[in-house]
Amino acid sequence: MTRHAWYSPGRLRTRIAAASGWQLALMLCLGGAVSALAMAPVFAWPVLIVTLAVLLWTVDGARRRARPLRAAFWRGFLFGFGYFLAGMFWLAYAFINRGPEFIPLIPLAVPALAALLAAFWGGAMVAYALLAQRSEWRVLVFAVCIAVFEWLRGHMFGGLPWNLPAYAWPAGGAVSQTASWFGVYGLSLLTVLTLVSPAVAVGPAFNLKRSMPAMAGAAILSIMFSFGALRLQESDPGTVPDVRLRIVQSSITQAEKWGSDGALLARDRYLGLTAAPGLADVTHVLWPEGALPIYMLEDGATLSLIGELFASDQVLMTGISRRVVGPEDDTYYNSLAVLRYQGGAPRIVGLYDKVLLAPFGESIPFSGLLSMIGFADFARLQYTPGAGPFVMDLPGAPPVMPLICYEGIFPGFVRAGTPRPSWLFNLSNDAWFGETSGPRQHVNQTRYRSIETGLPMIRSASRGVSGVIDALGRMPVEIQPRSEGAYDVDLPRPVAAPLYALWGDWPFWIINGFLVAGIILQRRKVVEKYLKYRR
Repeated sequence: MTRHAWYSPGRLRTRIAAASGWQLALMLCLGGAVSALAMAPVFAWPVLIVTLAVLLWTVDGARRRARPLRAAFWRGFLFGFGYFLAGMFWLAYAFINRGPEFIPLIPLAVPALAALLAAFWGGAMVAYALLAQRSEWRVLVFAVCIAVFEWLRGHMFGGLPWNLPAYAWPAGGAVSQTASWFGVYGLSLLTVLTLVSPAVAVGPAFNLKRSMPAMAGAAILSIMFSFGALRLQESDPGTVPDVRLRIVQSSITQAEKWGSDGALLARDRYLGLTAAPGLADVTHVLWPEGALPIYMLEDGATLSLIGELFASDQVLMTGISRRVVGPEDDTYYNSLAVLRYQGGAPRIVGLYDKVLLAPFGESIPFSGLLSMIGFADFARLQYTPGAGPFVMDLPGAPPVMPLICYEGIFPGFVRAGTPRPSWLFNLSNDAWFGETSGPRQHVNQTRYRSIETGLPMIRSASRGVSGVIDALGRMPVEIQPRSEGAYDVDLPRPVAAPLYALWGDWPFWIINGFLVAGIILQRRKVVEKYLKYRR
């Protein structure tokens, strides 16, 4: 044995697969945490080549344990826990911004959410341990199991498809265009497959058979890049005539908005920015989610002040908190209100209530438990979900589908609107999460909805990334979170509906079906061969 034999790739793989105890737990948690660097704003996707290899090798080692399924689950869980804790730490800022009395909830809520999401990765590794063969093509099983359980994570218990493997690719880039065919779940499958495939090529010496998955992965990645590059060269469909949008971006913080005289401060700030030169040429003014900390539709003074700025037939699209007074309890909604001003008087021409409510922000999981341990006030801070997504007809503009805040990260939700809209309007309040990676992750994921649907998007996000997203996910107008001003933009046209917009996740499931059928057939042949040998 040479002096440096310990560092040979084959021996390193063997030592990682045989790791146990606290060293294994630490390695997997750190591996998951490092994997979060593949997400926005860093996009260091090459780290997944290393970290996914570590996960694969350790779960391969678990299959040789006395209780392989339990060992596989905990390996996947620990990796996922580190991944989600590092990738979503910014949720803590929402509790801080709510007030000092909510800070004690951080050590409970944030790790609990990370653990819940990590359980899906644990389940994926159990499925892998059950189905995978010893051959180098087990990477197919590994990728399928992760992709299927990520789909489940995006749909079960309300779903939270945050930081899917597909989001390692910047939206609007060449590889991201694959989502126009297979959606983000299909792209997640291909991402895991191409990035983990080099792991099975690692050995004491080059072996052509063992290297075949890595070569296939490189070929798939090349095809995705080439397809995306060609799609990005498509001709620009242009902009919609006679529509001029004004995105109003304020840098006001949550502490300022909800502090003493915060309502007046926010109102005056938005009115001042809206009144910037050029307003007469604007057809629609866009304010973000929760622009004003008041029930705006009940505030006649604020509505009148807005009317003094607007010419006849100009439209305001703004996020509001809406209250419906009931005989016993009031009902609250997070809404988009579309107001058309004629002669200074407002008329509500559109109203949309948010359907998918953010956990711990708008709906409180385990509210009964939180009330029991002394957080009853926090547990009561809940909105009521709206009836469902729909396409809204607008005066002076093509039909639009509203997406409030994190509704924009759900692919199936965007497809639920019928008939097909001409554009998407995503309004958000990213000020809750400070200057962290959260707002950057949010906008990258939201831009994928344009790639999947072929629809442009206008985004208005308080202290988030606002701007114009074209039908291919590119962002020709990008307004930074701390910017403040009025930005007048044109509305891009949509492109022809891509495959995903027509078929949804069916192509993803068809691919998985073929792969699973092949896996089962191969496993059956191995079992039959083993039984024949025993006889």
